[in-house]
Amino acid sequence: MALGHTEEDAFRAFAEVFPDDTVLLLDTVDTLHSGLPHAIRVFEELRRKGHRPVGVRIDSGDLAYLAIQVAKELDKAGFPEVSIVLSGDLDELVIWQIKSQILEEAPRYGVDPDRLLRRLVYGVGTRMVVSWGYPALGGVYKLVAIRENGAWAPAMKISDSLEKVLNPGHKRVYRVYDGRGLATADLLALAEEEVREDAPLTLRHPTDPTKRRTLRPGEFALEALLEEVYRGRRLFPPLPLEELRKRRDRDVALLDPGVRRLVNPHVYHVSLTERLFALKEELVRKLEG
Repeated sequence: MALGHTEEDAFRAFAEVFPDDTVLLLDTVDTLHSGLPHAIRVFEELRRKGHRPVGVRIDSGDLAYLAIQVAKELDKAGFPEVSIVLSGDLDELVIWQIKSQILEEAPRYGVDPDRLLRRLVYGVGTRMVVSWGYPALGGVYKLVAIRENGAWAPAMKISDSLEKVLNPGHKRVYRVYDGRGLATADLLALAEEEVREDAPLTLRHPTDPTKRRTLRPGEFALEALLEEVYRGRRLFPPLPLEELRKRRDRDVALLDPGVRRLVNPHVYHVSLTERLFALKEELVRKLEG
């Protein structure tokens, strides 16, 4: 979509490369109103070419409810054997809850719960490969800019979930310190814009246009967080482990005690500059229009 193509185009391109191993992720935009109908169209094309679609995957939302609705529509389209893969921080308790909900809820929609349970596949990863008392850091790479004619062009995807709408463009990241010298927020800015300590600084909430705050000169200090370390090769030797430990301890010590507490901690905010927020709003209007 960042390149001007649709979700259906992406599904079709994947199916062309893996015609006998096609599993399509449905919840990138909207599981039931976008991902599923697009997947069914691509599955129909595969079937006409003599291939058998393998499955669909759902990674967010009410997995039990969505599995029921997806199974119903796949059956209606003539794909009763296509697997439905569920994923997203699953463990044995979550899987038990999904199964229990399907057994109770599926008959209401005319779906055989036992048959549906037999076609489910569970993708269990994070909760299996790490100790959950000291968990992994979840992260996902997203395409937010494309190199065109030597310059970065902003790119994004939109979603029915506000938190999944990307912050577009090639960016810089700053840490903002308050008058106490403690970190008060991290700030995303476009790479070409100048963020200065001697001018008022407005911090915008990434998704809520009503939430913003403005800091006056003298009320804050900035620290640039991004430093290029690799361009075809290392630009300087790796830092010693002891130095990295000291940097980590310093960064933690500069967080507000309310953010560091273990029970009901304050949210540490990541904000956008006015210019980045405006670019995001502009691209959303273009994509939706």
